[in-house]
Amino acid sequence: MLRLTLSLGLLLACFRLPAGALAQQPADGRPRVTELRFQGVSARHRALLPSAIVTTATRCKLVTLLRPICWFGGSVEENYLDTEVLRQDLLRIRLFYYQRGYRDARVEAEVEHAGKGERVTFRVAEGTPVRVASLKVAEADSLIPAAVARDLPLRMGEPFSLLDYEAGRDTLTRRLLNRGYARAEVLASYLIPSDSPDVAHVRYEALPGTRARFGAVQVVGTEQISPTVVRRMLTFEPGDVYRQEELLRSQRNLFALDLFQHAAIAPDLAAQPDSVIPVTVQVNEGNMQRVRLGAGLSNVECVNAEGRWGSRNFLGGARRLEARGRVYNIFAQSLSDLPIVNPCDGAGGERYNQLMGSLGLDLTEPWFFSPLTSLGAGIFVERRSVPEVYIRSARGGYLSLTRTLGRGTSLSLGYRPELTQLSASEFFLCINFVACSASEIGILQDPHRLAPLTFSLVRDRSNSLFAPTRGYVARLETEYASRATGSEFGYLRVAGDLAAYRELARGLVFAARVRPGWARAGSSPAAGDPLLHPQKRFFAGGPNSVRGYAQYRLGPSVLTVNAAEAFPQPAPGAAGCDTVYEVTINSGSCDSLLLDRGRLQLRPLGGSALLEGSLELRFPLLGDKLRGAAFLDYGNVWSDAGAVDLGTMVWTPGFGVRYFTAVGPFRVDVGYNPRGGERLRVIATEVDEVLNDEGKRVHVNTGNLRRLPEPIFWEPHRSFLERFQLHFSIGQAF
Repeated sequence: MLRLTLSLGLLLACFRLPAGALAQQPADGRPRVTELRFQGVSARHRALLPSAIVTTATRCKLVTLLRPICWFGGSVEENYLDTEVLRQDLLRIRLFYYQRGYRDARVEAEVEHAGKGERVTFRVAEGTPVRVASLKVAEADSLIPAAVARDLPLRMGEPFSLLDYEAGRDTLTRRLLNRGYARAEVLASYLIPSDSPDVAHVRYEALPGTRARFGAVQVVGTEQISPTVVRRMLTFEPGDVYRQEELLRSQRNLFALDLFQHAAIAPDLAAQPDSVIPVTVQVNEGNMQRVRLGAGLSNVECVNAEGRWGSRNFLGGARRLEARGRVYNIFAQSLSDLPIVNPCDGAGGERYNQLMGSLGLDLTEPWFFSPLTSLGAGIFVERRSVPEVYIRSARGGYLSLTRTLGRGTSLSLGYRPELTQLSASEFFLCINFVACSASEIGILQDPHRLAPLTFSLVRDRSNSLFAPTRGYVARLETEYASRATGSEFGYLRVAGDLAAYRELARGLVFAARVRPGWARAGSSPAAGDPLLHPQKRFFAGGPNSVRGYAQYRLGPSVLTVNAAEAFPQPAPGAAGCDTVYEVTINSGSCDSLLLDRGRLQLRPLGGSALLEGSLELRFPLLGDKLRGAAFLDYGNVWSDAGAVDLGTMVWTPGFGVRYFTAVGPFRVDVGYNPRGGERLRVIATEVDEVLNDEGKRVHVNTGNLRRLPEPIFWEPHRSFLERFQLHFSIGQAF
């Protein structure tokens, strides 16, 4: 290492800026850098060099489509030329190449006047690198496994990178520490012969010391928490082979309890005998009680609020007890009467925008036969609306086991029995369950038991909760229910979700997502073929789905008409459904093409097959708080797997802004729906002619439904502006 330090010191001391490099420097002292160029740089170094220097070009912080805003001075990052910094950048570039094995690299800087500022060009002659001619790992202890020396960062024949050279020593040391050698050291040396300056001979010497085991564990700092709780979250026990990675895993387990402000695990390497390593666990307890309150606004759930109370050491043992409550659709009915745009239009109309909410109580045992396994149980009651489809009232409970498989990876198994009742549109039940009589509809609207077994696998390798810039998040969720699990409706449902993030440039992030889903019906209380329960169907469209559509509006749909309201008094002698009305409607011979389009309502049906996703480019607008996004969403829902046709996928582009707050980004998105009309089936209520209180003959609904024979071509967008769909909510779309 002494030779390395002297070599770099001589390099920095002897290097001087080439004469005339700054001959064209302006006289005003603060010229703008309008452009930065690199010439002679290989592809492997081109992406890294800009971050190795300080000189930066003036740039617009917006993406290409919004860059005209910068013409007026907005969102421009001004960068100026500093001759002293430029001299230092030449040294930085030489050092950059020296560290990577290019010891003869030469670099010059040229400054030229260009437009309203200066263009800085770095001309680099990389030269021939020093290459690794030999690489040897000498083991002082022949008992060290051969795998310790395999696949090091530094490789034979590659340029002799000092960065990889140091990384190789760290890799060897880490591998020894994780094989019981608690005091392992690795010495590193290299030789570049004076008669062969283009090759390097590298040698690592491993000094493992005595192989050790964990000794006694001392817990310090516990007051309300029992030391036993701390010990059982450790992934090692006294007598186990010493492994440094177990110290880190145990520390992560302690932080995962959410009980400690600080947790540190320190081995005593000076203890005797040297084959036993005592460990001290130092913790600082946090607040054992937590209360959280929050409120939000979205066009699907209108004004909503939630509250949580939690005890993180319930009855001791670090058990967590949490009571939670949530309410939404607050003011949805009153705001629906506004003369301007309804901010809660996604909540639905009629009964669907009534007050909804949930209450729950959850208990978690963080240690269940292992610090990596937790047991969860809870009870809940809720009333939830799927706009224009159904209102679900349910009460039940759940039991789950969660196993941590690694960093950011967990596996869960569960059982969730509940008693659920649907207040669904009769039209929905008729078209999906072929239950169009009042008696059949009544059976399906009765309470039913759902009791699925659940399986989920989650792997989160993203680098941020609210605004990830790299990594990915993958989820797989499966539900199975049958009479054997105690469920009146049987089904198998599988859904996946994969989101990936990559930062293309500073502040510019590309995000992509794909979400497939499939379900198959099993047993059901209704007569006939097995039918999928409504709440297990897939729906698409909305602020977190395909944003060119309103909530749940993408996929199979049907048109409905309330015949008694649409034609309260048949017009004598008129054509179509107005002639002998109760006969033509009730027999199904009514010509649906003659119906008043203003009386028709679009009803989503959902399906058993789903594919949707998004491509999104996220970029800064004004500072760190306000950011924008351009997106392209795609997807569709099909009635069953046999009906899947990728040619029917819809694509909806759009634009949005996000304002970042302490609770996450407040998001506004506008999606454009380019899709044209489609042919849809029509369902009408059957009617009967009766005498009202005044003795007049009027038509009333019988409670039965009738599917009309002719589908209608339905075009929901009558103008260009109606093709835009506005969404606002809290949190990223994915």
